[in-house]
Amino acid sequence: MNRSLQSLQSVTRKTALFAFLSVIICLAYSANYAIAAPSRAELHVRSSPDARHESVKPLPPTLLDGAMSIGSGPQTASDLYLSVPQAKGSSTLIYTVDTLGNLHREDGQILLLRPAARSKLLHEARQLRTQHYGELLPWQEAKSVIPRKANLTVVDLETGLRFNAQRRAGSSHADVQPLTKADSETMKEIYGGKWSWHRRAILVIAHGRTLAASMHGMPHGGDGIPDNGFSGHFCIHFQGSATHGKGNIDLGHQLMVAKASGTLEPFIGALDPYDTVNAFFLANEYGDRALMRSVFTDSLSPQANTRHFGVEEAAIRHQFIQPEDIPDTALAADIPVEICQARGGRCVNKSVRIFHLGRLSPLDAWRIDAITGSQQ
Repeated sequence: MNRSLQSLQSVTRKTALFAFLSVIICLAYSANYAIAAPSRAELHVRSSPDARHESVKPLPPTLLDGAMSIGSGPQTASDLYLSVPQAKGSSTLIYTVDTLGNLHREDGQILLLRPAARSKLLHEARQLRTQHYGELLPWQEAKSVIPRKANLTVVDLETGLRFNAQRRAGSSHADVQPLTKADSETMKEIYGGKWSWHRRAILVIAHGRTLAASMHGMPHGGDGIPDNGFSGHFCIHFQGSATHGKGNIDLGHQLMVAKASGTLEPFIGALDPYDTVNAFFLANEYGDRALMRSVFTDSLSPQANTRHFGVEEAAIRHQFIQPEDIPDTALAADIPVEICQARGGRCVNKSVRIFHLGRLSPLDAWRIDAITGSQQ
């Protein structure tokens, strides 16, 4: 009896071991559930999907060993990308990396890394982002890093182009001028060859420090550097800096400061529903895909990847229709907005759109689920 029991136990153990090995083999070789490690992989940090300026770091080739497919789902905006070269002669797979270290393909599929690999990826991402972005410094401290008449270098986070400048004045923010004609030409190149009030995320390098900041590209006001090809000055804003006139904190500049410091997601996450919609219109105006994706629940949705309301043809104006207080406990909000194109001092092509926003809990960020509506 004991010998029969031992034999049965032995068979049971062998059967269990065989089943276990079969599962491992199936998972290892099934493309639907796991992928083998590539020969190499690289982690990229870019401030937007279209940015030419990036920081890159090679990663161990075993990082993706045993990565598991866990289905598909919405993709949150991210500045982290993992590039994985395929077989010789094939294209390179690009994965977006979320805050948890999961990998997202463009078709919505999600890959889950092994715990050790995920920890390694997130560790490397933190280091690379620190290298790529600027220090988030309040204006009251930043102005001592770049006192008046201090020279500085401006680096545009999208193009990587840089030019030299000098802070000339400014109490609520920095009034700055390019140093030379060559610097003015580079600045104009950043703006596509045309001066613009559009805000851009920049790095300000001065006295051994790299600060997160925002600039616009329109010469105005007083001039102080002759023969530099720039009639007037432009403005650079830092965290909490304000406009000179009314002393307002400009949402567009603060969004770009957050982008330049790598804190765009938490900044947008702290906005109320109305400023989330305002951020949408700024992203639409600037043609900023990173900002546009960040205000949507699913960064892959068509509405998160297009410019709206004919903004390429004319400036867009918007106003909220009978704005109401939204309770702190609310999980959904429908915000009607009147929109028009500004042409010759008139508002034409008016329409009303409904911005549908939602969040999973009162502690989560508001995001745009969809925009609906029709022409009036």
